Amino acid sequence: MSDSLSIIVEPSPKVGLSVWHSPMEEAKGSRLRESAIRADTSLSVFQKIVAEILGSFILIFAGCEAALVDKIQTLTTVGIAAVWGLTLMALIYALAHVSGAHFNPAVTIAFAAASKFSWKHGPMYVLSQVLGAALASLTLRVLFHGQDNTRAATTQYSNSTTDLEAIAWEFIISFILMFNICGVASDHRAVR
Repeated sequence: MSDSLSIIVEPSPKVGLSVWHSPMEEAKGSRLRESAIRADTSLSVFQKIVAEILGSFILIFAGCEAALVDKIQTLTTVGIAAVWGLTLMALIYALAHVSGAHFNPAVTIAFAAASKFSWKHGPMYVLSQVLGAALASLTLRVLFHGQDNTRAATTQYSNSTTDLEAIAWEFIISFILMFNICGVASDHRAVR
C-alpha cells in the first residue's frame, strides 16, 4: 500500500490564465503591465493637457486648502499630509491612464530626462501644471476673501535659511520624490 500524496489541481472557472508561464510569456506580461502605467496614446494631446490642468488644480486646491483650514480648525500636520497624500493617490487612480498623472513640473522634466516621456510634450505639460496650480491658488484666495492668513499655503523657509540652502532642500526633496516614482510607478520590476 502506497502512502503517496497526490494533488489534483483543477482550473478555476474565474481564472482564465495558467499558473505556470514560460519566460516569453513573463516578458510579454511585464510589457503589458508597464504599458498600463503610461498614458493612453490614443488620447489627444488636448485631453492630456486638460487632465494635467485638472489634476494640478485639484491637488493644489485640496492640499493648500487643508493648510488654510488648519489655521482655523487645527487639522494638524498629519491631517494636512494625509490630505495631500490621499488626494494625490485618488488623482493618480483617476487620471494616470489619461496623462500619466505628473501634476508637477519636476516629475515631467525628470521623466523626460529619463527618456520615459517625450520632450516634445514637456513644455505643454509644465505650462498646464503651472496654470492648474495658479487657478487653484486664485480660487482659494477668492474663497478665503483674501485673508492675511493665506501665507500658510505658500512655501516658506526660515529667515536663517539662505537661498542656496533652499535650492539644496528642493533638489534633495525632488530627488527623493522622483526616486520613489521611478522605482514604484515606472519600473516593470516593481511589485504590482
